[in-house]
Amino acid sequence: MMAMPIPHALPATATLAATALMASLPLAADDVDDGLSVAASERCSARYSEVVHHRPARDATTPKQAVRRGFDTQRDWGTEHNVEVLAPGEGGLDQPVLRVHYPAGTSSPGDDDDGRGQGGAGFYTEDAALAGAERACLRYQVRFADGFDFVRGGKLPGLYGGEGPSGGDPADGENGFSMRFMWREQGQGELYEYVVNQDEDHGASVGRGLWHFPTDRWVSIEQEVVLNHPDRDDGIARVWIDGAPVLEQRGIVYRTSERVGIEGVMFSTFFGGHGEGWRTPRDQYADFGDFRLYVPGA
Repeated sequence: MMAMPIPHALPATATLAATALMASLPLAADDVDDGLSVAASERCSARYSEVVHHRPARDATTPKQAVRRGFDTQRDWGTEHNVEVLAPGEGGLDQPVLRVHYPAGTSSPGDDDDGRGQGGAGFYTEDAALAGAERACLRYQVRFADGFDFVRGGKLPGLYGGEGPSGGDPADGENGFSMRFMWREQGQGELYEYVVNQDEDHGASVGRGLWHFPTDRWVSIEQEVVLNHPDRDDGIARVWIDGAPVLEQRGIVYRTSERVGIEGVMFSTFFGGHGEGWRTPRDQYADFGDFRLYVPGA
């Protein structure tokens, strides 16, 4: 299926028309093809109440400090060498922006056998405002540099719960889940998830090509996670790109224990995959900003 690029801004009539058209087409999915449709609900940021607005701290003296203070995290990597902070206006938003660098020859954090160093950056927020929430919404903006070479793909932030399994560690129902995004070849977008009911020995690729990431302009990503009841397969994920619905997935098992909840944002960005074929051929960067979290009835 040829993927449909999503325009930057759609009026309500165009959004409805795009939704109807996409609903009539088969949905792309690499590893998972069950329970997919187009989100019919209004975007979650319009239905829920904002409880957290993360952005780099303005009073920090280093990018690492800006991340730790602005995103309330002490678990981070790559922020010392691969992150810079753009001042309000400098990055095209009215607030500070994170610019993440991917040095030439780098891919995943674990792919540093030849001493090339790490590319990208990562951290986990732990947001008290989400405590006890059975559903949550994340919205943020990303901008790939002009002429960005997507190579084979790379990771982008998403919601997580529990320990946020990734890197080939399976979700077993009690250790949590992760619902990151990925870019793929030529900017194809997808959900990249670690959940209980997927049979891959890595994350499951869901909805690949339902949208494309452009370069040199901001794109709004919006993600809704609805946790399953621990004894049922009734979890839901929904995605909107620039306000337009592109994906709804049902039948997800995020957990088998009530102890697993939604913790916050798993900020994770790097090229890969693992191995030479995933590595960026030159120094590149992407910008991230305006991270907001929402829950119902706050």
